[in-house]
Amino acid sequence: MMTATQEIEIKQYLISKKLDHELLLEIKDHFILQITHLMEDHNISFQEAFLQTQMNWKYELEMVRADILSVRKVSRIEKHILQNRFRKMTGYALLSSVLFLILLYTEPDLYNEVQMVAFAIIFGLAGYNFIFRKMKLYHYTQISFHPLLLKNLFVGLVVMGCTSFFFQDFRMVASVIIKPFFLFATAVQIQLLYWNAKKVNVLI
Repeated sequence: MMTATQEIEIKQYLISKKLDHELLLEIKDHFILQITHLMEDHNISFQEAFLQTQMNWKYELEMVRADILSVRKVSRIEKHILQNRFRKMTGYALLSSVLFLILLYTEPDLYNEVQMVAFAIIFGLAGYNFIFRKMKLYHYTQISFHPLLLKNLFVGLVVMGCTSFFFQDFRMVASVIIKPFFLFATAVQIQLLYWNAKKVNVLI
């Protein structure tokens, strides 16, 4: 039978891996089950079973960079979860961008209104995060350096750089090209703030 002190030792070990709270609790349950199984079936001490379980989880709990454009390190298992989450966020952002581009194609004069609504949503979500202490100012400033936004910026710069060789009136062309990238970045920021408010790890 595992003692409370031993459970605390397991939790402290998992905390050192900087796991998201829900993921930590889930992995902690797996650790307890595996350690208990090893202690009972192999008649070994808690420390021996704990060490063996750590070795079994070594690959999944290894600290790696969360993204190629991020300096933050997370466990490998959490990186996979984050990357899946980012793929979904990218999909939603692309879909919303396409829908708004279709709307703006039919109603070009609505661009300013779309910007105002987008900024209002962002400020509203940011305000909620600040008021209820779900985010600090430092974390908000870090949103600009989020991997999804950096990738969007990089692609935007490459596209505009390439088109500058083919058009004489670059300003006019840039004003058109920048719209989908602005819409994508806005959709990503809204999702980041929303998920942060829900206390879901999105690397903020």
